[in-house]
Amino acid sequence: MAKVKDENMESLVESVGVGLVPFDIGTTVTCKIVEAGSHRILCDIGGLAYGFVPEKEYSFDTKELEIGDEAKASVVSMENKDGYVVLSFRRADRDRLWETLDEKKEKRTLVEAKIVNANRGGLMVEVGGISGFLPVSQLSSEHYPRVEGGDTSQIMGKLKRLIGETLTVKIIATDKKEEKLIFSEKMATNEALGGAESAFEIGQVVEGMVTGIAAFGIFVNVQSFEGLIHISEVSWEHVDDLNKMHKVGQKIQAKVVKIENGKLSLSIKRLMPDPWVEEMKKLRVGQKIEGEVTKVTAYGAFVRIEGGLDGLVHASSTSGDVEKIKALQVGDKKKFEIIELQPESRRIGLRLLD
Repeated sequence: MAKVKDENMESLVESVGVGLVPFDIGTTVTCKIVEAGSHRILCDIGGLAYGFVPEKEYSFDTKELEIGDEAKASVVSMENKDGYVVLSFRRADRDRLWETLDEKKEKRTLVEAKIVNANRGGLMVEVGGISGFLPVSQLSSEHYPRVEGGDTSQIMGKLKRLIGETLTVKIIATDKKEEKLIFSEKMATNEALGGAESAFEIGQVVEGMVTGIAAFGIFVNVQSFEGLIHISEVSWEHVDDLNKMHKVGQKIQAKVVKIENGKLSLSIKRLMPDPWVEEMKKLRVGQKIEGEVTKVTAYGAFVRIEGGLDGLVHASSTSGDVEKIKALQVGDKKKFEIIELQPESRRIGLRLLD
């Protein structure tokens, strides 16, 4: 094993000049191996100084290095008690990987992440030895833990079953200083498929499979893209319980009504004629009809008329006689005149007849 002559930082500064030493703590330098042992490695840093790599700063492949090889190292200390610059192969690898991850984020390159743990918020993953996080909200529809009733223990059970698997993900946030690394499987899936915007069009009728049912709507897998049918888009009629209408695994057709951030907003009811519009075609302004009061407010009363339609008799439509409106009660049946019809906004204006 070659013996290396000590050269301390003072002589380096004298030879190069104060303030001109081309590296500092945290800098990544290229060095040539001059002594390689199982417990330490000595390097020549560009002919300017000798560096010392302690065993705890070895990299995963350090033992493969031989005298004369070049390697990247991170400066840990400018000088130890023997006058050597203290270096780290391990930290240089980490720095290089962060740079690579930043580059992949900018280029929107997909990476492979191994799942190492799970919590209620999502999955802890690892890429090249660096830990990151994959939130539940960023899982693809295939892996999203949809559980009826939202039972947390069942959700955790589904997430834990993914431990050990490797998922293709997209990097959506990197912060080396804070060691923050966030991934999205959902966005990776969408990009791999070319993006929802390029795969679908507004108004297109698609077929998908129900993957989950929540109180607010139905989740549907459409050609590996995630779609949501909000409860208000399920039926023209009022819906109380979606589970009575649809089941997980069921195939359904729906119309694409919105595409945003790779997510599809779908509608079942828009595949059918709006019964309001059809019934309103039978009405005309000036027509006298009978209706039943269903709700009374400070500004007017809601009235159910023929065809199951609802109209509004506003206080202003009764010549400002607010007392007439206040006198109405739910269940009252009165005569009204149609004074306004707006099918596109489902609006029917009524006037209370004396």
